[in-house]
Amino acid sequence: MAATQSFSSEGNLQREVCSLIAQKSSEAIKDHGFFAVGFSGGSLPKIVCPGLLSLQIDFSKWRIFFCDERYVALTDADSNYVGVKQHLLDKLSVAPEQILTINHDIPLDEAAKEYESHLKGWYPGDDVPSLDMLLLGMGPDGHTCSLFPGHPLLLENSRLVAPISDSPKTPPCRITLTYPIINASKCAAFVSTGSSKASVLQQVLEGNAEEPLPAARVRPSNGELHWFLDDAAASLLTKK
Repeated sequence: MAATQSFSSEGNLQREVCSLIAQKSSEAIKDHGFFAVGFSGGSLPKIVCPGLLSLQIDFSKWRIFFCDERYVALTDADSNYVGVKQHLLDKLSVAPEQILTINHDIPLDEAAKEYESHLKGWYPGDDVPSLDMLLLGMGPDGHTCSLFPGHPLLLENSRLVAPISDSPKTPPCRITLTYPIINASKCAAFVSTGSSKASVLQQVLEGNAEEPLPAARVRPSNGELHWFLDDAAASLLTKK
């Protein structure tokens, strides 16, 4: 069952999601010495990252990765890394080895395999790592990460990180976490704002479609699921 909260202001939403991140960071560091947190792109870094800077967080123990990433140079405006760098990393002293980025200098399929190998290397002996926290967004079509409605990757169950070369959104080439590792996470938190998301949010959170939209397929089996919304995004929900 998802824990869903809506807020009248972006500041209130930011405060609550960042409080949860700080809590999960502290718990993970006490448990196994580091906090593995995955960021998505879009508006999420701009909303979330500034609120983390004022909290008592041990960023030296963070391991930062990306729930999906575009197969572009890390300086490219399309890179999800760029948003997190601008809004968080540039303001912290985070060692480069704490940040897992895509290797754009090797073929796309190899880049996905390398990314998966690095993630698994953080959890020796675990076939499917239980990542500490995923910070997710959702597009107006209901996609999350680079998992799009009707795409074959929705059924991928052998690879934890998969390449995609036919994304319906540009750029077409990307890598993405798949559901086996997404749903093994300890905590997944969606941040979704704006009236353009209202209709699809109602389908994701309250619909009973035989073919659930990609965001609705995020269901951590032994972890937590949170939705942080603004009032505009939540406007069509009947279960307030």
